[in-house]
Parts: sequence; C-alpha cells; structure tokens
Amino acid sequence: LNPSEVATASDFMRRSMTESGVSRRSTAQQDAFFLAEAALDRAALNLRTPDETSDDVTAGTLPTGSYTMETPQLIGALQYEVTTHGTSGGESRHVEALFQLTPQSVFQFALFGDASVNVSGDAQTDSYNSSQGPYEDDPASPDYNKGQNGDVGTNGTAAGDVTVDGSIFIEGQVAVGPGVDDPTSVVTGYDPAFITGDPKVASQPGAFPLPDVVIPEGCETELPASVQNTRTFSSAVGNYCPPGTVTINGGDTWTADGPVKIYFAGDLTVNGNATIGVVNDPTKMLFLLTATGSASLQQEITGSTAFYGGIYGPNAFIDIAGDAEIFGAIIAGSVDLSGTLDAGGGRPGGGGPVDSNPRPVDTGRHRASRYPPARRPA
Repeated sequence: LNPSEVATASDFMRRSMTESGVSRRSTAQQDAFFLAEAALDRAALNLRTPDETSDDVTAGTLPTGSYTMETPQLIGALQYEVTTHGTSGGESRHVEALFQLTPQSVFQFALFGDASVNVSGDAQTDSYNSSQGPYEDDPASPDYNKGQNGDVGTNGTAAGDVTVDGSIFIEGQVAVGPGVDDPTSVVTGYDPAFITGDPKVASQPGAFPLPDVVIPEGCETELPASVQNTRTFSSAVGNYCPPGTVTINGGDTWTADGPVKIYFAGDLTVNGNATIGVVNDPTKMLFLLTATGSASLQQEITGSTAFYGGIYGPNAFIDIAGDAEIFGAIIAGSVDLSGTLDAGGGRPGGGGPVDSNPRPVDTGRHRASRYPPARRPA
C-alpha cells in the first residue's frame, strides 16, 4: 500500500468508529429520554393520592436503564411540576412536566365494593346526568335522561369477588381489580347477556384508591330539627357528624338546601319508606361512613327506600335489602344486595361531581393528567 492508501484506510476506520459511537450514543440518549418519560407515567400514578406518599415509587430499573423522579412541587391550585431523569448507557435525559389534578366524583360507579360485591336479589343499574334534570327512562319523553354508565366495580381479583346469585342487569361495565388476565374469572354467575358495556368486564389499570374518611374539626353533631318527619340540612353548616347509632325511620325525609356532607362514626340503618337526599340534584347530599374503634361497620338500607345522593364508606359493609332506589352511587368496603335495587348513577355524566373541592368527598382521590405544553427535554 502506498502512503495515500494507508491514510485513506485509516480515515475510513476512524470515520466508522466515530459513526458507530455516535449511533450508540444517539440510541442511549433516546432510551434515556424514554426512561424519563416512563418516570412521568409513574408520577401520574403517584399523584392520584398526592397527600399519601408512603407508597409512591420514585425510582426504577428497566432493561434499557434506570429512572428517578424528584419530589413534585406544588406550583398552583392542584398544579404540580414534576422533574424526572432517565439514564442509559452513560447518557442522561431530564424531563419537566406540569400535572393538573382534576377532582373526581364519588359517582364513578353505581355500586363499588373494595373487597367484593354480592348480588343475591334483583338489581338494575344505569345512569343519568343530574345537571340535565331528574332521571327519566322513557325514550319518547322530551325529558329523556338515561345513560349506560351504571358501572359495578371492585378492587378484588379473585374468583367470586363479584358474585351474582340472583339477577342483575348492568347498563354499563363490570370493573375488577388490576392485573387480571381473564377479568370474567372474577365474576361468579357471569352472563354477558345482562351487561351492556364494551368490554363487558374489564381489569382496571390500577386499584381504585379508597382513602379513609376523616371527620373534620368543628363538625356539627346535632341533627336539624324534624318538622313533620322532615329534616332539612343546611349548606351553611355544611358538615354534620351525628354520634353513635343513627336510624332513619320509615316515613322520614332527609333533605338539604344545598351541598352537605353527613359523617357517620357508628351504625346507620335506613328503614322502609324513607326518602333521603335532594331529588333534583343527588350531588347535594353525601353520606361518609367511618368505622371508629371497630374492624367492621354495617350499614343497612331496608324496605322501599329512595336515596338521592352518594354513599362513601371504604371500611363499611353495606347491606341493601327490601326494595330500594338509589339515584347516585354506593362505594364501600363490600356491598351485599339481597333485595331489589334500581340504581342510577355511575361515571361523570351519571351523577356529576360532588364538588370542586381539591379533596373530593374528603378521600383525596384525583385524576392526574398532563396537559400541553407538558414536556421540555433538557
């Protein structure tokens, strides 16, 4: 080889090595960016419960590298700035994102039992939009107001966590706990003909968060006076927390002049022929059930009861017997239906939001969503 040929071969080898190095570095940079993006997805899950950080995952390792995230910074009303880092092959990339938290409604499901839902009676669930007026299921009516978001759900993942021994028609979907390959295996007595959703049974991407109910300070312990068997709760008071066991007798009416929350630390029994809530707007009355000094809490709704509102009790066992109409939602530790139930509630578009408080129904549940412009690679 003459000197020029040697130089040409040497240049070619250097160029090849340089290009190979650039290619490897480019791949590593891209992988690092994707890892930082993966950390954002993890941050979105963490922010579902922004006030509870003990179970947050802030770092992880994937086949292409690793990621970490910094503590989210509150920068505005329900707005968080999150910075994440991805590392792969010696290369690092950093991503900043803004998350806007949207308060969720307690009316996400018509019926939800954290551990289980057991139906041994007759039930039908559907939905309606209370902001558009009262429930109306006649398609010929100009006031027709009915939807198919009357979902039934559980965080359970084992066979029988949803059991249908009676009959139930669900105008909506059945949602079971996360990570179930065959969601229908969780539903004992499953019959696809009686579920309208698509898919009819689905495994949730993550467990539905159910933080405990905390009774606020300054809560009013005295119930409003009964006038001709009617108690009218005041939105000016807002929060009520009657002590001990509470029984709503047949023929009684509980209503409100605006949004109220009623906290129960003991047993609650609703007897037949009672009417509860605000007929024209079920979002105005919310029952919050907490078990103080007790491993289990049983609430019973019996007889021909009409309930217009939401019931949230993450540690409660709720038993529905007799004939009941629920215009709203029931979310509990477990639900046992042994009577006849018509439930109209479900996702937004069903009952609507409880309120715009950053801690909806005092449970700290939020939906985290990124909104553009969300990311700027460093």
